Amino acid sequence: MGTVQGLNRNQIFMPSSLDESIAADNQVRVLDALVDSLDLRKLGFPEPSAIGRPSYAANDLLKLYLYGYLHGIRSSRKLEAELLRNVELIWMLRRLKPDHKTIADFRRKNPKPFQKAFREFVAILDGWGLLGKEVFAIDGTKIKASNNKKLNFSKKKLADRIARIDEKITSFVAELEKNDNAEETTAQRVNVEEALASLKERKEEYEAYLSLLERAGENEISKVDPDSRLMGNNRGGVDVCYNVQSAVDAKHCLAVEVNVTNNPSDHGQLSVMSKRVKKRLKIKRSFTVLADKGYYNGEDLLRCKKNKIITIVARQKVGREAPDKEYNADKFTYVENKDCYLCPLGQVLERTGTKESRVYQNKKACEECPERAKCTTGSFKRLSISHYQKIFTATDKRLLENLQLYRRRQMIVEHPLGTIKRSMNGYYFLLRTIKKVRGEVALLFFAYNLKRVQNILGQKELMKRLAALLLCLYFGKAKTVARLHLLASEGSQNTHSKSSEGY
Repeated sequence: MGTVQGLNRNQIFMPSSLDESIAADNQVRVLDALVDSLDLRKLGFPEPSAIGRPSYAANDLLKLYLYGYLHGIRSSRKLEAELLRNVELIWMLRRLKPDHKTIADFRRKNPKPFQKAFREFVAILDGWGLLGKEVFAIDGTKIKASNNKKLNFSKKKLADRIARIDEKITSFVAELEKNDNAEETTAQRVNVEEALASLKERKEEYEAYLSLLERAGENEISKVDPDSRLMGNNRGGVDVCYNVQSAVDAKHCLAVEVNVTNNPSDHGQLSVMSKRVKKRLKIKRSFTVLADKGYYNGEDLLRCKKNKIITIVARQKVGREAPDKEYNADKFTYVENKDCYLCPLGQVLERTGTKESRVYQNKKACEECPERAKCTTGSFKRLSISHYQKIFTATDKRLLENLQLYRRRQMIVEHPLGTIKRSMNGYYFLLRTIKKVRGEVALLFFAYNLKRVQNILGQKELMKRLAALLLCLYFGKAKTVARLHLLASEGSQNTHSKSSEGY
């Protein structure tokens, strides 16, 4: 049998329009319509200059980046190459071919507008009724910064390197004196002097870093990206990273708020992210937040309570455990009206010490207790209780009552992070400094939400809703999200008739 033959490369064909190269149900049409429906001037993207050479439109470059991030193509040079061979990009940008410098500069100069565009898309999703606004899951992940681990310095590391350089300098000075006495060749002396000069230059650099850390009150500094910090990664090692915090709505696993910090710990972030969610979505009633044990912090949980936010957070393991787990601190019962604790055997541990301290003990009962060896390695049990014990107790009780809901946490919030890191190639940053990294994170989560909403609504329904958005933008009537939701939920004929009234 013969083989299937391709077309002759020299064959001439009748010309066809650019639009015919893309199918009517291609997902790139959704991206094109979505960006066109956004008021980029309102979001802060640059307007074309009235003088000089014509610039590329912001909506074209935003489309290019969102397409790239959706498909894991984030490098400006790779995007430039795709513009020459990718039929979907050729269609979407109408054969425009910006160079990699223009593409890179657009991302570098617009971190704030990217964040506003992400929030605008979240507002649109809220208007479409895709956010439940009742349960949110919050989690953080470490994403590698554009900074090598070898170019990150702590005070201890700098002091150690300066000490080693001093030893080498002493050695080279001794060698120079030896060469002078032995009347060695000029070439050997020049080599030693060059090495000595290099060491002194490096020492001055390290001393400058150390002085900078002392003035700033920081413990570490990164040479390439000054805002990045050394953090533990999921592989059990350490790397120079940023801590990316995300809040995801439980209804359809759509990201509603993101933030970037250079603090390796998640402590303190629960109330910050919850408050941002409440503000962005304009929620006036209470809602529930799910978080892992990294967010279990008394001060943070108390802030959430004051903001009427219900927290379901797992407790961290007890630092000092008893020889027998049945006698751990969490097995002791607090009696509020008497301000004392009951041990598992029923003995009373009374409060001792100053008014500020919260230490509970009963030396006499412990000395006579037959189970003392199971309870403590000392001569008696001593409970040091946190000032936030009441909020801890309430949080632990709430977790036990809502275990089934808490088990959904991983499915809600870790799915977006996994998709971004693996499917969208977002396990490292290309931009430097926390301000620009926040813009890149906004692009990543914007692209994720778009990918997700395509699966939720489907191509046909999504295009219908985007058509309503475009109509509102064109006539200048997109004043409220409720109005957009109303237009999107109606039939196409009814939508057009209602939108045309009064124009």
